[in-house]
Amino acid sequence: MTPSSPITGAKCPSAGSNFRRTGALGLLLGLALTWGVSPAMAQGHKRKVPGLDKITSGTNQQAFSGKVQSLDVDHHVLNVNTVQGGVTEIFPLTKKVHVSTADGDRLKLEALTPGTNVLIYYEQKGDKRTVKEIVVLSAAAAEAKKASPPS
Repeated sequence: MTPSSPITGAKCPSAGSNFRRTGALGLLLGLALTWGVSPAMAQGHKRKVPGLDKITSGTNQQAFSGKVQSLDVDHHVLNVNTVQGGVTEIFPLTKKVHVSTADGDRLKLEALTPGTNVLIYYEQKGDKRTVKEIVVLSAAAAEAKKASPPS
């Protein structure tokens, strides 16, 4: 009796040649997958790797130091001049932002008066800034006392 193919039902000349064809197809498929040629790529479809966007386009943590120009609590915006005074940066604030002194003492957001020297830690993702922490380096009133000459 001549063996037949399980897929097509066609008569096969011998069982040995069927085994060789199956082995050859398996070898070709294994090589194709090893070399990165998958059936999905052969059709022109790119698979998206899960979580790749989170790794490659992650947040960019930065720090900015300067003097407070103004604080708008109603609109949750803090304007800070650079230390040199040339550029004003605008930082959006949330209610969860931590404000503290350099020693670690907690402060209220309202303690950020114009002239206060601050260090702002924030995350930049695309064009969106998220302020994480504001450290008060020196208060505006303390600088005014230092600047006045002794009497």
